[in-house]
Amino acid sequence: MGALIAAFLIMLRQPGGFILTMFVCVSGLFCSLAQSAPVSGHPATAASTVAADVIELTNVERTHHRRSALRANERLMKAAQLQAEQMARAAHMAHVLPDARYPRAQDRLAAADYRWHAFGENVAFGQPSAAKVLDSWMHSDGHRSNILNSTFTEMGAGYAVDRTGRPYYVQVFAQPLS
Repeated sequence: MGALIAAFLIMLRQPGGFILTMFVCVSGLFCSLAQSAPVSGHPATAASTVAADVIELTNVERTHHRRSALRANERLMKAAQLQAEQMARAAHMAHVLPDARYPRAQDRLAAADYRWHAFGENVAFGQPSAAKVLDSWMHSDGHRSNILNSTFTEMGAGYAVDRTGRPYYVQVFAQPLS
């Protein structure tokens, strides 16, 4: 049974350029690893299917909790996919990957040409499906906070698998800079 190491990150751009960062790590969360049907086809197709499922399930949770649905944003999708692929290549889950081309979330958002007022990021690994990763995030206070945060209006999701077949998931939430 794989282990989940969970973390979240929220960044806010404040008047005058001050940036507030909150980073919390939660480890040892239980993650059910029940078998799920594999996604077949080209890896890029599988990634986009899983990412679309993550967005859909996130919006189900938001509407269930009386929050507005988030708009999928192509640039946030790119930022999330960059991190999912970087984590899979490194076989390591983290918000910051110092040796990666885009080590920090701000670097990935800049690479995707996304100008943000606020953003948050959820990462996970090991769950066999989008439904299982959403369930894990919703049972973690920090991740749940990002998912239900009313500041965010847009999101992207990414999915990649490492060389051993372990899946990595990323959600990027944001409010664009006006």
